[in-house]
Amino acid sequence: MLRRLFYDARIRDLFWQVAISASLVGLTVFFIRNASQNMVNAGIASGFDFLWRSAGIDVPFTLTGYTSSDNIWALFWAGVTNTLLVSLISMLLATLLGFLIGLARLSSHWLLSAIAAAYVEFVRNIPLLFFVLFWYFGVIAALPQPRDSLNLFSAVFLNNRGLTVPAATSGAPFQWALAAILLAFAAQWLVSRWAARRKAETGADTPALAIGLVLCALVPVAALVWAARSTGWDMPQAGRFNLRGGFVIIPEFVALLAALVTYTAGFVAEIVRGGIGAVAKGQREAAASLGLRPGQILRFVVIPQAMRVMIPPMTSQYLNVLKNSSFGAAIAYPDVVSLFMGSALNDTGQAIEIIAMTLAVYLFFGLIVSALMNWYNARMALVTR
Repeated sequence: MLRRLFYDARIRDLFWQVAISASLVGLTVFFIRNASQNMVNAGIASGFDFLWRSAGIDVPFTLTGYTSSDNIWALFWAGVTNTLLVSLISMLLATLLGFLIGLARLSSHWLLSAIAAAYVEFVRNIPLLFFVLFWYFGVIAALPQPRDSLNLFSAVFLNNRGLTVPAATSGAPFQWALAAILLAFAAQWLVSRWAARRKAETGADTPALAIGLVLCALVPVAALVWAARSTGWDMPQAGRFNLRGGFVIIPEFVALLAALVTYTAGFVAEIVRGGIGAVAKGQREAAASLGLRPGQILRFVVIPQAMRVMIPPMTSQYLNVLKNSSFGAAIAYPDVVSLFMGSALNDTGQAIEIIAMTLAVYLFFGLIVSALMNWYNARMALVTR
């Protein structure tokens, strides 16, 4: 009887799944108990009560309004916000730059294609840390001192201490502008779905392009202009030795952002080149026979089909950007690694809890990125289930 059950594939698979799961749970419990006992023996307190202590740590760049008198929990969220800020902006800019470089690699212009190929090969064979240090020490540090700042209309100042821009005295108008922009994009999504359904049912066309131009271009511009005119501005002013007023974008942020964008763009360019190369030549020839111009062929025929090949590896690159943002600790960018695993860990000694929370941040947002990209990949799939 037991021999017969063992040869049943379903029972055998269930047995191994239960055995492996029980082994992993037991191993996890063993490590947790061992770590807890070692902490007790070393006189180190465990738990998360330390999060409510006063941090007493100054942060030079934060969007959460954190001050040194806040608790460590507020310090943690300041670091998370800075990590997400540089990661999201890097993903967007790296995608745009990578698309341009990838298209340049496929150009019939020999020099343009050669330059793009050389850039890709250089980036793919150089460590990311080199890019971070190059932008920080080789580019940002070479900028002039604050007293000799480069300025644009005496409103924007650039020096080796960062980029100083005018700061709004009230954020409420911009919150309303953001709400209007989100509503405009939501309306465009609804209109595009309605237009597609109307086209399929009646064959009638809808001026979706004109509507999209109004909702996704004119409305955001109008909302931002209204917000800018509805609030006061703290304008930076040049002093004898430094700048006063305004909002300072620290050089660590600029260097890390530039490093992530220029590094990731090289990998994105190869993904774009491979995706476009995967589209059959006959698709281009068929589109050309219909009278489409080269730009229209690329936009309406090649890119939509290439996206089905490009999305899965692009997901990996976006995850890499999120994880690689931790290299900001090398130049003291105040992200979650530098602030929480660096400053907070040194002050509290709560190594297990702090490391676990930091890992949970990257895991949580990494899963969100994967879920969004998988959803988009399913929408773009050639065959839907």
